[in-house]
Amino acid sequence: MLLTKRIVFMYMLSISATQYIYAQETHTRLPELDPIVGSWKVTAETRLSANGPWEINKGTAMIKKTTGSTLIEEEYTGMLNSKSFFTESVIAYNHFTNVFQRIFIDSEHGVLVDYEGEKKADTIFFNKTWTYPNGATVKLRVVYTIISADEFKIENMRMPEDSSKWDLTNRMHYVRSK
Repeated sequence: MLLTKRIVFMYMLSISATQYIYAQETHTRLPELDPIVGSWKVTAETRLSANGPWEINKGTAMIKKTTGSTLIEEEYTGMLNSKSFFTESVIAYNHFTNVFQRIFIDSEHGVLVDYEGEKKADTIFFNKTWTYPNGATVKLRVVYTIISADEFKIENMRMPEDSSKWDLTNRMHYVRSK
């Protein structure tokens, strides 16, 4: 009986140590997004429907690392439909599942939207399937493309469940403030 208790204790101790070591592993790919950190002038082109007219506005964005450099936060200020428009985005890297994560909210809708994404070369694709209260779904995609150390773009698109084609709804062009 004593031997069995010792074996169980040693086994539990090894599991605890393994979990502790794994939990402490903080390998992250977030530094790959360092080029987007900074102060930005933004040109935003937005349309509300697939065939709607494009509205062009100027804005600004501040993107910084926080939470011990494990999070990238963006605060955007601009205009939409002739009124003030604000967004907040946070990006992290989940080292347990090896995916980038993004949470977004804007002043027009006030709803948190969570995405998961993957990075290929200088582009990150964030995806989300959104379900409306009536049960209909739409695929959402946000694409960040790093052009240079002083420039990147973000494109937002959607694909309704009865479609196989992305509808581009927003383009944002970021140029580093000097």
